[in-house]
Amino acid sequence: MNRHYLGFALAWLVSACVGCTSAQVRYYTLASPPDKVSSASKSSVAIEVRIIHVPPQLNRSELMIRTGPTEVALLENERWASPAKDEIRDALRLELQRRLGRITEMRPALTKLTLDIDVQHLEAEFGRYALLEALWSATLSVTGEQSIGGQAAICTFQADERISTGYAGVIEGYQREIAALAEAIVAVLTSAASGRDVSCH
Repeated sequence: MNRHYLGFALAWLVSACVGCTSAQVRYYTLASPPDKVSSASKSSVAIEVRIIHVPPQLNRSELMIRTGPTEVALLENERWASPAKDEIRDALRLELQRRLGRITEMRPALTKLTLDIDVQHLEAEFGRYALLEALWSATLSVTGEQSIGGQAAICTFQADERISTGYAGVIEGYQREIAALAEAIVAVLTSAASGRDVSCH
């Protein structure tokens, strides 16, 4: 009887320990779901997004959030689905594809957009805000021409989104900011493609 009880207790203890050490790891992406991107709205322009810099805290798989004025927390079980630099690049390229139809309708000869992004800040405070600050420059090439206006001036972008509680709320805030960055880039490129003065903040 004692031997049976001891075996049962050991089996329960092993099971409990395994449960303690196998906490679920969740993975997050910045890319919009495929069903939100209509194939009819995608641009035929070849888009190359080059992320030339990201903050050091993004060079790891775990998410990091701010927990106070001087403190951050590393979230061991909340991780990027791919390196954060790749997540930003792919999400921005996808958002640009959704918007560049405006330019291709005005100038059917457009062939390639090359975009350099310097991500200066990408951070969030849990349940409060998500922040994206970046510098960008772009070259928009056309058939038979070098580019429209040559290399664009370096433009600045900043977005500060209020976010809901939850780790998904952090990522959704980042997604809205990536979409806003794409909108700002397309606004500048649309002005350049139509021959209007390009304003870059």
